[in-house]
Amino acid sequence: MNPFGSSGNKDDTPFDGSGLKIKSIKTRRQLNEAEFESILRVTKKYLMSKPSQKLAPFTFGWLLELHREMLGSIWSWAGEIRTTQKNIGVSANIVTAELGVIAIESEKRHSETGDLVIATAAEFHHRAVWVHPFEDGNGRWARLLANIWLMQHDQPVIIWPASDLRDTESPIRGEYIAAMKHADLRNYGPLIDLHKRFSDSQENPLT
Repeated sequence: MNPFGSSGNKDDTPFDGSGLKIKSIKTRRQLNEAEFESILRVTKKYLMSKPSQKLAPFTFGWLLELHREMLGSIWSWAGEIRTTQKNIGVSANIVTAELGVIAIESEKRHSETGDLVIATAAEFHHRAVWVHPFEDGNGRWARLLANIWLMQHDQPVIIWPASDLRDTESPIRGEYIAAMKHADLRNYGPLIDLHKRFSDSQENPLT
């Protein structure tokens, strides 16, 4: 079972390869496959068993390193704070400060249990997407981040029904976007509900 859902579409169209390390990748399908395999390796590292706070300390540096682990073999900009403005995310000049809130809040919340853990995971998930600190891969990074927090605090991970919840093929795309918009207004209820609905009760999330 894969906590990111499907491995992506089979689009053979080209794409913007700025910063691409693997020059043999020519189409979106090849890129999707390479990214999926890379992210799956990192997912196994953190979710095959309960990740310790030493392995996943939720420090600012580790938040960047997680993204670098996921995509660094493919993209030169992986793990680096974006410097360009996007149509989603905070202004580039405050990305560092806003992302740092996750690290600061994590120090206060390691003692939480039960539903509080799920609520914090949903909040961290939203903030990570809302800040949108990297050039790409922000959603997948945010969802792995939330799952690591859940498993580190003895809660089952979330098994999302699609690898990209903003993709038109996702069966919950509308709900996900609506939940994120509610969270923008500090109403995390709909996003928490989604986390609970797709929570995996199996002992090993990758089998």
